[in-house]
Amino acid sequence: AHSDGNEMTNPATPNVWAEHSVWPQDPGFSRALAGGVTSLQILPGSGNLIGGRGVTLKNVYSNSYQGMKFPDAPHGMKMACGENPKRVYGDRKQLPSTRMGNMAAYRKQWIDAQQYIDDWAAWEKKLDDKKDDAKAPKRDLRLETLAGVLKGEIIVHMHCYRADEMLTILDMADEFDYKVGTFHHGVEAYKIADTLAEKGVCGALWADWWGFKMEAYDGIQENIAIVDRPQGSCAVVHSDDAEGIQRLNQEAAKAMGSGNRAGMNIAPEKAIGWITSNAARSLGIEDQTGSLEAGKMADVVIWNGNPFSVYAKADQVYVDGALMYDRENPDLQPVSDFELGQLQGVSK
Repeated sequence: AHSDGNEMTNPATPNVWAEHSVWPQDPGFSRALAGGVTSLQILPGSGNLIGGRGVTLKNVYSNSYQGMKFPDAPHGMKMACGENPKRVYGDRKQLPSTRMGNMAAYRKQWIDAQQYIDDWAAWEKKLDDKKDDAKAPKRDLRLETLAGVLKGEIIVHMHCYRADEMLTILDMADEFDYKVGTFHHGVEAYKIADTLAEKGVCGALWADWWGFKMEAYDGIQENIAIVDRPQGSCAVVHSDDAEGIQRLNQEAAKAMGSGNRAGMNIAPEKAIGWITSNAARSLGIEDQTGSLEAGKMADVVIWNGNPFSVYAKADQVYVDGALMYDRENPDLQPVSDFELGQLQGVSK
């Protein structure tokens, strides 16, 4: 709401954290809740090669983002490949202005992060050896985040459209021994579905967005269904839009319909995982939510009919077992402080 989503002052800003831009009064939270969304990941980007840390939130009302944070959820880190970063920074004064410039800039960041890890390890060894010259390295928020990725503590979420670029990013991950958690958007993910499944990489994808720029041109409506086919796959229907987040059930229905028309015979109980269990897996919180199992959080949506129907609405939404939204009870249809009084005097 306040244009706080992308710190476009440097191609690599892993030192920034999206949670420090979250506005708890944003009306988008209540709109998403009415659409059955119980948890969200907020990511910075995608104008930068490395946009910064993301944050996973429970969709509950609070005066502070701290009161919304999903307990013990791992941090994510947003990265972007392709057109966006090279377009934003391609002024011929600094990297990158080409895709090869993108790769060179990524690799420099990882090399710096490896050195940072080594410097701290050397200091800890000196402490263990009781060396008198043991002086701790200076803390660096940029390198601290990157080191967290290399150590497997932070999940990489990568904005990427083309299949060849996703494979290049996976090669880079092998080079520096880290794991890509999820490719976002990925309109050509269907071309490498087997590779994504083999490497355990999720695809957070649109049902039918394509063609709005050259790198998004080769999209097909069966993308999600094809990514979902291999054993061990992780297809996710995501939103990149304030409207789309209110209708993720319909987006999943479109993707299921496209797959079925192509003869893939996708069962509804499989497709519902694209907005529940697979989404939780992508965020590293599948042990706590995303499915109805004993011991997990009671994050539950009760629909007034088949959730894949265009007419379906979320009647009740529970978060941690608490009824947060009830379509039949105005007292349980949360309105942000920002909206209070905004509609007074409007004629009906």
